[in-house]
Amino acid sequence: MKQKFNTTKFYYGFPIYILGYKDEKFGYNITTSSSSYSLGEMLVMGMFKGSNAVEQVQRYQSFTLNIPTEEQAFLMERAGFLTRRDKLSLLDITYSMAEKIDAPLLDDCPVSLECVVEAVQEFDNYVNFTARIVNRWVDASLLDEKGYFKSEAFHPLEYMGDGKARIYRYLDEEKSEKLGQYSKKGRKYHDR
Repeated sequence: MKQKFNTTKFYYGFPIYILGYKDEKFGYNITTSSSSYSLGEMLVMGMFKGSNAVEQVQRYQSFTLNIPTEEQAFLMERAGFLTRRDKLSLLDITYSMAEKIDAPLLDDCPVSLECVVEAVQEFDNYVNFTARIVNRWVDASLLDEKGYFKSEAFHPLEYMGDGKARIYRYLDEEKSEKLGQYSKKGRKYHDR
């Protein structure tokens, strides 16, 4: 039975990413977040209104979204906990420059997206950026011989929890299903 759940925050499972951006003070910088989704060439991300990252992305209108795995967990956490500092230098992060925008692609993150801001919308204490994905970068080990993404080989961290506590969840190799498998399985029982 369901019951009403009162909490100030509720994260029901979002991939964690490290945002790379041009920074007026430090040249380039990073921060960690988890609120995003993409559809086709569109990417939407939400962040706290008062952050340095929001100020800089609004100023320069572009960013990279770099998706870490458990191997980059220390980097991911430190990039989020340190504020208004030169995190790329402080954490000794190797990066290359994006091809179409002026922002860093983190070498250690196996998936990176280059994005150009198309719209900005404020909602209470948050800012939502709607961006166009202009380039996708994927570690070669995540592509099959035909160049298709091997989803089951990618293990990003997910963020979930409530106003009391948040945790990291891991996507691992234990279980994967191809799209449409549940419908096929369900037909065996429902099409009698």
